Amino acid sequence: MDVKSLAAIFILILLTTLLEIQGASRPIKIGAIFHAGDEEHEAAFLKAVYETRFEHVAPAFRLEPITKRVEVNTDSFKTATAACELLEEGVAAIFGPSSPHTYGIVASIAARFDVPHIDYVWRQNEELQVEQDPKNPMPMTINIYPDSDMVAKAIADIVESMKWSAFAAIYEDNDGLSRIQKALSLKRNKDSVIAIRKLDKGTDYRLVLKEIRALSIFNVIVDVDPSKIVDVLFQAKEVKLLTEYCNFLITYLDPTKLSISDVRSESESTINITGLSLRENDVEGVNLVESAVLYDAVFLVYNALESLNARNKDSEEPVTIDPVSLSCAEAEKYTAGPNITNLIKELSTEGKITGAMTINEEGRRDSFNLRVMDMRAEDSVQIGYWDPDGLHTGDTDQEREQYLYKSIEQKKFKISTKVGEPYAMVVTDSATRGILIDQTRYEGFCIDLIEEISKILRFKYEFEIVPDNNYGSYNSDTKQWNGLIRRLLDREADLAICDLTITYERETAVDFTMPFMNLGISILYRQPEAKEPNLFSFLSPLSTDVWLYTATAVLAITILLSIQARMAPGEWDNPHPCNPDPEELENNFTLRNSLWLVTGSLMQQGSDILPQSPSIRMLAGMWWFFTLIMGSSYTANLAAFLTAEKMDNPIKNVEDLAKQTKIKYGAVEGGSTSAFFRDSNSSTYQRMWATMTEARPSVFTKTNDEGVERVQKQNRDYVFLMESTTIEYKMERNCDLDKVGGLIDNKGYGIALPRNSPYRTPISSAILMLQEKGVLQELKQKWWEKRGGGKCAKVDQSSASSSELGIANVGGVFLVLGIGSGCAFGMAVLEFLWNVRKVAVKEKITPWEALVAEFKFAVNIWAETKPVKIAKSSGTSSVADGGLGRAASAARSVVGSFLRLDIIDKVDKDNGNNRSNNFKVN
Repeated sequence: MDVKSLAAIFILILLTTLLEIQGASRPIKIGAIFHAGDEEHEAAFLKAVYETRFEHVAPAFRLEPITKRVEVNTDSFKTATAACELLEEGVAAIFGPSSPHTYGIVASIAARFDVPHIDYVWRQNEELQVEQDPKNPMPMTINIYPDSDMVAKAIADIVESMKWSAFAAIYEDNDGLSRIQKALSLKRNKDSVIAIRKLDKGTDYRLVLKEIRALSIFNVIVDVDPSKIVDVLFQAKEVKLLTEYCNFLITYLDPTKLSISDVRSESESTINITGLSLRENDVEGVNLVESAVLYDAVFLVYNALESLNARNKDSEEPVTIDPVSLSCAEAEKYTAGPNITNLIKELSTEGKITGAMTINEEGRRDSFNLRVMDMRAEDSVQIGYWDPDGLHTGDTDQEREQYLYKSIEQKKFKISTKVGEPYAMVVTDSATRGILIDQTRYEGFCIDLIEEISKILRFKYEFEIVPDNNYGSYNSDTKQWNGLIRRLLDREADLAICDLTITYERETAVDFTMPFMNLGISILYRQPEAKEPNLFSFLSPLSTDVWLYTATAVLAITILLSIQARMAPGEWDNPHPCNPDPEELENNFTLRNSLWLVTGSLMQQGSDILPQSPSIRMLAGMWWFFTLIMGSSYTANLAAFLTAEKMDNPIKNVEDLAKQTKIKYGAVEGGSTSAFFRDSNSSTYQRMWATMTEARPSVFTKTNDEGVERVQKQNRDYVFLMESTTIEYKMERNCDLDKVGGLIDNKGYGIALPRNSPYRTPISSAILMLQEKGVLQELKQKWWEKRGGGKCAKVDQSSASSSELGIANVGGVFLVLGIGSGCAFGMAVLEFLWNVRKVAVKEKITPWEALVAEFKFAVNIWAETKPVKIAKSSGTSSVADGGLGRAASAARSVVGSFLRLDIIDKVDKDNGNNRSNNFKVN
């Protein structure tokens, strides 16, 4: 204490002493009745009486306390005796007692003798009304404690602001039950789930707390004796009811004086404990809310006496304030009592500790403020206040968000996960990679995701493997959850992450963040074996019948064309255009030429033989129209046959699966996929669910891996229904697997948290941030493709219709070309040999000489003209023969391309005759 404070106190004491010496203030006695256990109340009363001496500079009165103690708070006779003794002492007012058993006796005695009666503890308004005398419109009892209906309204407003759809209330006595019932009757939602439990006798309250936890209720109102509040919170913590996912509301109006900070540690800074505090200021030694109200009540009575004294100075009929000795056996009353009571009701003052005080005509305090306190680890923080106008929130959303993020940084999250590729799996190829869980290293998509989120929110974490290795399903028989959901409900984990699907059933038990991966149910099937390409697949566009009909049409049109051409006069032409009067005509449309025209048209090629007569042109036009249609149809259908491999896949979508009965299909038993078909309203899915449940042996599996293995082993007789993301992962590593059809539904994987977890919004925000930055997609590529994936060649489905053709698709065309070319070469050889024979005969040489000469000319690529005759190799020929032969060869080489061979042969014969004649003449 500094020097100035000491000086001020010294001056005040000196001034008070001088005033007393001068007799400026006269004593006024006030009485109080206390029971065993009210020692702190008594101390606050005496302290307040003493400190009223410093309320005014020149006080008219000096309060003198007279206390009476009644050891047993149920002893009405002794309490009444104590009240009569106070009247005999000549008191101006009586305070107390606090006991509900003896309170009414004192109130009746005070009302009988017009002595103001001051009450300072919580009373039901109905209890006050019973004590009122109907014949006396102004009862002498005034309760300085906040009105019970108003307190109940404050509790109801706060519960409503917290949006509690379900909560439990713990009470100890009838007063607590009354407060809770009043609060519930004001703003109770008809859909609210409420459980009210009475605290067990003794010091062990865990049975009740465990029962509340078993109800999965996470909001609790605590209305018990203040001395037991901390014990209740400690035991609630022991049974894992008091966590950051639960909200506790303490109805005791002075929670700041309780050692609630001892219940929570720094790591549990987000435990939600809300209190209502009537206290606005602290006075040393006044720790209980009832003591604080009593303290303020003494000052209220003192100010009323001073105010009455001031009025007496201006009044023509002053009221005698000084009390006189009264006897319970006589009828004399305290004349100033009603005036003092009226003044107390008129005054609107500020209590030294409890703030605003206004007393209504019924003697109840209906004006007061309640501070809404967040009981944090380091200190209690006011987050709002309540007054008769309602609840007023004090802290801003930004302040609450800052506090939440700060608490996240101080917390170490326990995260439960389930082993499953690629979300969390054992590290087998490294001793340093991954995180350590129970002496085993794990890695995976979910572990990396938590690491990325922790970098954003800056929290610490540790993983555990869920003991039963289940996702979390509800057993309607046992009324219990298993797996990851059970761990959250038991408060054994703060988060649960794996390929955990967000479902309605699970959201009734826990909360989920926004999805970190979107997916749907799809069909896993063994990839069908591709048909072996047919060497003659180019024949596939037309059926065998069409090919036969087309060949028949070619033959028929060839014959018809030849016959009609012989009948048509316009098709007979002069074979010698230089001879205007030919002896014979020839027709170009022989069977051979007709077949060439028909075949050339069919192959979309031309021909140098063209019809001239109208009938032949009409027939040729009809054939060309036929070849146009057939050629176009063949070309269009050939593209479809050669560019798309035909797969023997009987299942293309879920409808095909539902219609057939040969191929069995199933899912993970108890998983979200099974639940989808079980709960679906679609007739198709209901029929599929009935088929699955009736199948023998069972088509359900315990795990996804078991389902994949079953698909691979059962040779396309089994289909497995599972999440599309897992199918994609398996397809990256098993080239014999295929995803059939699209998504059957749309859902997502999310991080599960206990109900009402304050971390839901921050973690969801972190997931959204990772999604916008592309981190989630990078993680998926890492664990789906880069880590063990990419084993199967990917086909761009968008370009499947224009995929390249392999040799297996068009090999038959090459084969036909090769065979045809070989046949043509064979015919050429035969023609060559036949020509060699003719030359040998004509030239009168050996076949070998003719073959050598013709072969040498054929391989001489520089020779552009061919001699008609071959020089003889024998020496028997005369010089004249040789000269004639060379002359004839020269002539043939000049005119060989214009004259017919038979003419030249005739000249040779004539020359030979001439040579014979000449020989004869010589």
